[in-house]
Amino acid sequence: MLYFLQNLNFQKNQKIFLILLCSIGTGCQKPVALNEYIFRGNSMGTTFLIKIATEKISKQQQKKIYQTIRTKLSDINNKMSTYLDSSEISRLNRFKKTIPLRVSTETLTVMAEAQVISRLTQGALDITINPLVNAWGFGPEPNTGKIPTTKEIFQIKSKIGWEKLELDFSTSTIRKLDPGLSCDLSAIAKGYAVDQLSDTLVRLNFHQHMVELGGEVKASGHNASSQTWKIAIEKPSTRGKGVQRILPLSSLAIATSGDYRNFYDTKGVRLSHTIDPRNGRPVDHSVVSVSVVDPSCMRADGYATALMVLGETQGYQLATEQDLAVLFLIRTAQGSFREIETPAFQRIYSTAQPL
Repeated sequence: MLYFLQNLNFQKNQKIFLILLCSIGTGCQKPVALNEYIFRGNSMGTTFLIKIATEKISKQQQKKIYQTIRTKLSDINNKMSTYLDSSEISRLNRFKKTIPLRVSTETLTVMAEAQVISRLTQGALDITINPLVNAWGFGPEPNTGKIPTTKEIFQIKSKIGWEKLELDFSTSTIRKLDPGLSCDLSAIAKGYAVDQLSDTLVRLNFHQHMVELGGEVKASGHNASSQTWKIAIEKPSTRGKGVQRILPLSSLAIATSGDYRNFYDTKGVRLSHTIDPRNGRPVDHSVVSVSVVDPSCMRADGYATALMVLGETQGYQLATEQDLAVLFLIRTAQGSFREIETPAFQRIYSTAQPL
């Protein structure tokens, strides 16, 4: 969710995350006057918002920037979306052979990062989870509300496994050791897209910017008032919006995963879209959201999902071992929330107080 302090206007989004664009004081020097240019739209099944702080640029140049943004997002979507039959990932999913299949360097890069996170989290992130996503009603197919049986889950689990993928950058190919493997990059692809958009803006010499896509955020430099961008982490709730924490962000990205926005109820059972690949079921624990801060939005995106799967004890232990900057929000028995910060998070935000 996007929340702008200046107008309290909420916009619908798929992530459990708020962006608060306000400012931090930067000292007594008179700030350089810059203009703010806003680009927004829909892509990758969600919305995007980009703010650029720069000197005056023409209407024609603004149109070129917007077209560049759209082209970059469309290219990534055409490679990594399971909702497009023509996408690269859909083609891979239909390829029922164990011989190498050539894919783009972009898709290979995202899958390789996912493999690293999968290995470190012992499968808490698994991009071959697509059959489970579909079985629980969170995929492209219409949700029937039917809960898969224990036998069905067991059968589906035999068809997944991140370690059954072989990636080869020298030939830009992927080989499925099990021809029935089906991949879903939704837990990491949006973070990759945010990184790519930020890099694109830097190449265009727009170093002061904020990029948001589906709740994943990366900020560079300062805003138009020469002050640091601020990001607000949403207070978990299914009834309205609130702010849990406000964090300054510059040359960093932040991604949040949680269980209170994308879910459905069936027969009195609440089912989260976050599925544990290890047991084949939606997560069911007291962690309501996990926010990860990292220079790479792709890494932050992937780890946010993995840590959400691992839960409070295992997730905190792994995040600490990997020196990840993470904020866990835990639901208490009284219905309130408590925060757990990793040491890396505390080092970055030792002066950022709760709202």
